[in-house]
Amino acid sequence: MKGVKKVLSNPALCQELDKSSWLWTPPGASRKKYESHDFAGYGSYDVKTTPSVSDIQSIDHSFHEKEQGEKKLGELEATAISGNDILSSTFYVSGLVSTSAGKLAPLCLTLVGFVLYLFRGIYHETVMALPCNGGTYNILLNCTSKQTASIAAVFAIIAYITTGVVSAIEAIAYLQTILPEDCQIDQQIATIALLFFFCLLTNLGMSESAFVAKSIFVIHVAVLSLLTILGVIYTIFNSELLFENWETPYPSVDAAGEVLTGTFFTAIFYGFSSAMLGVSGFETSSQFVEEQAAGVFPKTLKNMWVGVMVFNPLLSLVSFAAMPLQEIMDNKDTVLARMARVVGEWFQGCLFIPEHYVSLGSLFSFIISVDAFIVLAAALLTGYVGINGLIRRMSMDRCLPQFFLISNPWTGTDSFILCGFFLLCVSQVILLDSDVEALGGVYCYAFLTVMTIFALGNILLKIKRPTLPREITTSWLQSILGLVSVVIALLGNILGKPELLTYFFVYFLIIGTLVLVMFQRTQKTNLSFQIYTTMILALTTKKREIITIADTVKNFQDIPFVFFVKHDDLHMANKAVLYIRKNEQTNKIIFVHCNGTSTETSTSNLQDHVKLLDLLYPRIKISLLVVNSNFNATTVEWLSRSIEVPINAMFISCPDENFSIKKSQLRGIRIITSND
Repeated sequence: MKGVKKVLSNPALCQELDKSSWLWTPPGASRKKYESHDFAGYGSYDVKTTPSVSDIQSIDHSFHEKEQGEKKLGELEATAISGNDILSSTFYVSGLVSTSAGKLAPLCLTLVGFVLYLFRGIYHETVMALPCNGGTYNILLNCTSKQTASIAAVFAIIAYITTGVVSAIEAIAYLQTILPEDCQIDQQIATIALLFFFCLLTNLGMSESAFVAKSIFVIHVAVLSLLTILGVIYTIFNSELLFENWETPYPSVDAAGEVLTGTFFTAIFYGFSSAMLGVSGFETSSQFVEEQAAGVFPKTLKNMWVGVMVFNPLLSLVSFAAMPLQEIMDNKDTVLARMARVVGEWFQGCLFIPEHYVSLGSLFSFIISVDAFIVLAAALLTGYVGINGLIRRMSMDRCLPQFFLISNPWTGTDSFILCGFFLLCVSQVILLDSDVEALGGVYCYAFLTVMTIFALGNILLKIKRPTLPREITTSWLQSILGLVSVVIALLGNILGKPELLTYFFVYFLIIGTLVLVMFQRTQKTNLSFQIYTTMILALTTKKREIITIADTVKNFQDIPFVFFVKHDDLHMANKAVLYIRKNEQTNKIIFVHCNGTSTETSTSNLQDHVKLLDLLYPRIKISLLVVNSNFNATTVEWLSRSIEVPINAMFISCPDENFSIKKSQLRGIRIITSND
């Protein structure tokens, strides 16, 4: 298919849609006098177009070339990218849980594994029903309002920031165990340096390679498996310390500022709450689901669950057999390295290997520390890549400033996003003085809120999008149990570390305010316009400044949005207008009806209803475009190119089981109304 032309925009079609069908003020129109920037004008209701055969062939050819040239991630590659994040928490979660759960730490980590099993089904149902990147943001964007989705994204951003900082601090802590004792490094400076290093790499264009991620993951799993097997053998033959630790009293806990004597209940409650940090990164796979091959996403969930369920409880149990509880709590940042040293020294004695030949304890500890440093660094790189995708998606949806979409002219990377992420991470390092426990608390607030919102999104999907096709359907009991579990964990972290709420809300307000300003910028500009025009008219008779401001206000909103209508349904069309008016800053809506290949089907009733809606909403220009083509991915792409409307600015009502196209083929078209 060589020589097929590239489909370009169609200015004539755009002008036809922008031209009013009325030569005079239509009967029944509002008599209110609107400002020039406030009145959108009247739409066009009889525009019809037929895509040319060559245009359709060109787009089909580009789709085919993309499918042939694009290699989707397989199970191992996708699991590796996610697994490097979630399994990196193994290096620090055991020590953190021991400070509040004491001897019940392995049990608490096992309970978290059961909770994660619940979320396997919740994530599987929700993400595969809406298989687009974005995680909680994408789910709520298709089930609720854009404002609600953006609030969820704020929590995800904070979670990315804190998990990046925790990974960097822990990587430096394990690096310190490799260096000679007389070589001490400043943890805070080293952490900032590591964050800057990866900021520089990602700005130079280095993204996470599936091959590199796979290599790190395979080595990491092999190291953890070897340590677990050797540790279990050690525990079988050296259980004395394990029973001694079991006799220790439960640790005292801080409950909203009041120190409580430890009990079985406090150990389970607060231990389980802090143990949820061990599943950080479980949501990572949903951030790049579009890049995964068919059927891979649920397998990544299963693989991550198996890793968390096996490694975290067993390694915690082995640490209790290898080290006194107090030592575990004092060295909570590097528990595995110290445990590996003890296990290695025991095996050296069993094998009668002379110490002057090789020290297995030092060797095991060195291997664990190197592996920890590498995989924690890989988790930090995942944070940079993940935050870049989320911020870019939100900027494209106009939830964040458009300058975030400006690419670096030399490297093509999103430098504003990456450097902003680096600065926010550095601020956390300084404000919380590299305190892993404090950072873990802040992270838990954000991460558990994200999981709570995801569970709520799953419930909303059942209620508001019941006809949406999905691979599996989880039971209501599973969804509710998952929601209750993370709410309990969130409550435990709030009660245990209430002082960290201040830091959490500082970041929430900074990022949330930026999002709020973007949503309210049209209203604020209108208010500024009213105040400024009043002042100008009071001081001068010149109106040039007023016209300039009016044009600026209008340009904010002069971006069309598309809603595809399948039938002549006035109720559905009105719901679409109400949604767009509430969630988008626009004064143009184009209803598009795909009429199939027939040009004789009457659309007069649909035209009349669009006219009615256009008169009902004078601040929005509502037009109708009838496309003589079937509704499919090719037609959507042709329309996007022809009228210069991005696909993420196109909406549909909720499809049902008779919908002939997979949601993944529509590449980001938003579901904004149900079929009721």
